[in-house]
Amino acid sequence: MEGSLRQVERLCELCGKPIPEERIEALPKTKRCVDCARENGSGLDTERVDIGMDLDTYRDLLRAVRS
Repeated sequence: MEGSLRQVERLCELCGKPIPEERIEALPKTKRCVDCARENGSGLDTERVDIGMDLDTYRDLLRAVRS
C-alpha cells in the first residue's frame, strides 16, 4: 500500500538517473537531472511573454538592475 501512494519516479531523458523530487517541484516540466541540465542545457521549452514595454526600455531597465 505504501508504494502505491508514492509518485512515479521520473528519469532523466539523457542519463536515465532519477530526477530529484525537489527539482520536479521547482520545474514540473523538466526532463533532465541537474547534472545533465548543466552540461547540455535545461531542454525546457519556454513561452515568449509580453513584457508590456518596448524592447529598448526593457534593455535599459535590465542594464540599470545589473549595474
